[in-house]
Amino acid sequence: MAMPLEKAEGVSSSPPKQENYESRDFTELYDEYFDRVNRYLRCRVCNPWDADDLTTTVFLKALEKFDQYSRTSPFASWIFRIAHNTFVDYLRNNRETPVDDSQLLSGEADDTWQPERQALTNEEIQLLKERLEMLTPDQRDVLTLRYFADLKISQVAEVLGKTESSVKMISHRGLQQLQRLYEEGDRREKR
Repeated sequence: MAMPLEKAEGVSSSPPKQENYESRDFTELYDEYFDRVNRYLRCRVCNPWDADDLTTTVFLKALEKFDQYSRTSPFASWIFRIAHNTFVDYLRNNRETPVDDSQLLSGEADDTWQPERQALTNEEIQLLKERLEMLTPDQRDVLTLRYFADLKISQVAEVLGKTESSVKMISHRGLQQLQRLYEEGDRREKR
């Protein structure tokens, strides 16, 4: 619980306090970040059950260490560092390829969609998955954290332990590579 701050008249005798990024409790943060963490992990592992298990593991670790969260950096950076490290540990323990053809980016079907539209969406997801697999591991890490976990460049840098300029360059090159891969695929289809 936050304690009220008393202001002394004139000059304060205590040093200036760093601003907190988060003053909400763990339950509120869990509700806000659960889907983002789960979406990120579903993009990285072979099946949704493993992703769900890993998401649970991430939030259990976060709950155990919540008193160590300094609140001087964004919660998103902190929770996605835990998620990324949990994913890396999972890969080490399972020694498997991180993405399965049929599971990447699969979302809940919208009942209002027409079957034709759903089929097109599934094809687009499959194409994106195939092209993401052609990128370097660093590019996949940066792009999945940036676009599937909705993190800012600074947060991606913090999660991966890289500089912001490095993350920007990796992201830029990864997006360029994806564009080239899509263009090459389009040229092949027209033949």
